Amino acid sequence: MLLDIQAVDAPRGFRLIGELDASNAATLSEAIQSEVDRGGDLTLDLAGLAFMDSTGIQVLVRTAQSLEGRGNLILVSPGNLVRRILELIPVQKLDNVEIVGDEDQS
Repeated sequence: MLLDIQAVDAPRGFRLIGELDASNAATLSEAIQSEVDRGGDLTLDLAGLAFMDSTGIQVLVRTAQSLEGRGNLILVSPGNLVRRILELIPVQKLDNVEIVGDEDQS
C-alpha cells in the first residue's frame, strides 16, 4: 500500500494515510522538511496510518531531533498497531514529542 501525505493548515502539519515503510520513508522526510526547517510545532495525524516499520520510526525520531529547541512533534491518533510500535521505541521519551488522541482508535 502506498503512503498518502496530505498537508494540513490547522494545526500545521500533515495527515498520513496508508503504510510508512522503507519504500516511502524518504518521500515523507522530503515532504515535511520545509515545515521542519520553519520550526514551531509540527503535527502528524496518524489516524489513517495502518502500518509503520523501523524506517518510519527513524523519520519521526530525526524530525523530533531537528525540531528540538524550536518546536514539538505532535503525533495525533495513532491506531492500535502504530501506537504499540511507538511505545516499543518509545518515541515519547524524546522531550519534544507528544502522542495525543484516543488510545482505543484502530
